Amino acid sequence: MKRVLAILLPLAFASTFACAPLSARAGAPETVHVTYHVKPGKLDEFVTALKAHYPTCRKLGLVLDQPHLILSGKEDGDKPWVVEVLTWRDGDAPDSVSAKYPEVQAIWDRLNALVEKRDGRSAIEVEQAEVVAGGAPD
Repeated sequence: MKRVLAILLPLAFASTFACAPLSARAGAPETVHVTYHVKPGKLDEFVTALKAHYPTCRKLGLVLDQPHLILSGKEDGDKPWVVEVLTWRDGDAPDSVSAKYPEVQAIWDRLNALVEKRDGRSAIEVEQAEVVAGGAPD
């Protein structure tokens, strides 16, 4: 299942997910990999903002301890990309961010300001993934 997030929408992350209360829709953990197409010249600023995301979500109980990984690379034209792999405590955890977790929403807003649409793709792409080796979610 692929989830694509639009750039510069105030609730970009939350707009991809249905906005139902967590208590009403808790389910199994959901591992995702998120691809960010970072604006040229903004990689350091972006990585600094992204490094605040996981610890904030972890503190609030929104994500599991493992897996968590941040990767970076370059694509055509030396444009930076970043991939984050994380596991939400359940597939509905990100749904309530805009309503219940302003500190996470503030990070998402900052991340959205530092990415761009690229080559016909959204600035931020979220895809559900399955851990097959190396740190299955608890």
